[in-house]
Order: sequence, then structure tokens, then C-alpha cells
Amino acid sequence: MGLSKKKIYFIVFLSIALLCTAGFLWAWFVTRDIRKNVSGALNKTQKVEVKHLILTETKDHKKYWELYAKTGSYDSALKVVVLTEIIGNFYDEDKNVALSFESPKGTYRDEDKNVILEGETLIVSKDGSSILADKIEWGGKNTDIIATGNVRIKRNEDFATVSKKAVFNSDLTFFKIIGDSQVQIYAKEGTKQEKLDLFSTKGK
Repeated sequence: MGLSKKKIYFIVFLSIALLCTAGFLWAWFVTRDIRKNVSGALNKTQKVEVKHLILTETKDHKKYWELYAKTGSYDSALKVVVLTEIIGNFYDEDKNVALSFESPKGTYRDEDKNVILEGETLIVSKDGSSILADKIEWGGKNTDIIATGNVRIKRNEDFATVSKKAVFNSDLTFFKIIGDSQVQIYAKEGTKQEKLDLFSTKGK
């Protein structure tokens, strides 16, 4: 008997979360000397390249998000860190993982803590819901997360959308789709899943 989509997404979420945890712990020890010297290095040079980079944002002494990148290249003139092979987590108020994400590349701007993930960026929540998009961006705890470009959202095996843009919060309890969209809603009858509704919307 095959695994349901919800179980598959939960396994993906758990795998990313475990991989992030292992990566963070390992990278913490590997890069501790780099972290001590990076401030001085930035004052002396315009560009700094670091392997196994960890970035974290906290609010009120609580971790909001954390990401691990295989490489990070900092340009002090632009004040932007270019990241590759990114994995990370968003955390809830109880310090538990709420969302996990994975992306081939991205950027981080320290001035306003703006993060942009690009490429086939995947976000998976603890309930198995997922968002796949060409670009995902957020900046600061009080701003929503914005997904743009071929945005595909799946929830609970009974809801799926395709849109140009979507806005959602850090635990995926709220989201809004924007622009040309297709929405599919399914209902289960016994063991058979039947499509109930399919509609399109057009917008900016």
C-alpha cells in the first residue's frame, strides 16, 4: 500500500528539518573561528567568501528563522550575501519547527534582514502542506512571506492551487493567492478522491 501525499510531504518536512539540525550543529563548530574573525575581515576587505554559513534572525530572544548555506559570498559595497545550496527552518512561539525550506540559491541583505530564495524553492510545513515557487522572499518577523512565479500550493490532499503570486505567514495557517490562478478542491468519498470544484481567477 503506497504512502499518501500527506505522509510523503511529512517525511520530506522531517528529513529537511533533521538535515538542517545536523547541518547547523556541524557548521557551528566548523565556522566558529570564521564567525570570530568575520567582523574584522569586513572592515579590511570589500568581499568575503565563507563556506558552511549560518544565518539566524531572533525576535524577543526567540529564534524566528535560521538557514544554512553551503557557501556565502559577502559584498560590503552592496551589503548583500549571495548564498548557495540553502536549507533552513522557521520556528513557532514554542521554538518548534513550523516550516522547513530548501533552495538552490538566494541572497541575504543585512540592512533590513531581507531574504530572497530563487530557483525551485520548496517550503514544507509540519502538517504536510507545501509551497513550490520560482522565488520566495521575506524580511523581518512582522512581514509576510511572498512567493512569486509558478506558485504551487498543496494542502491536506484536498486542496491545490497554481498562481503567479501568493502571500502567507510563517506557519502557513494563512495564505492568499494573487493574480491569474487555478484552484482545485477535492473531497473524499470512501477511499476515492473526487474533484469538487475547479475555478480560475484573474488579477494583477
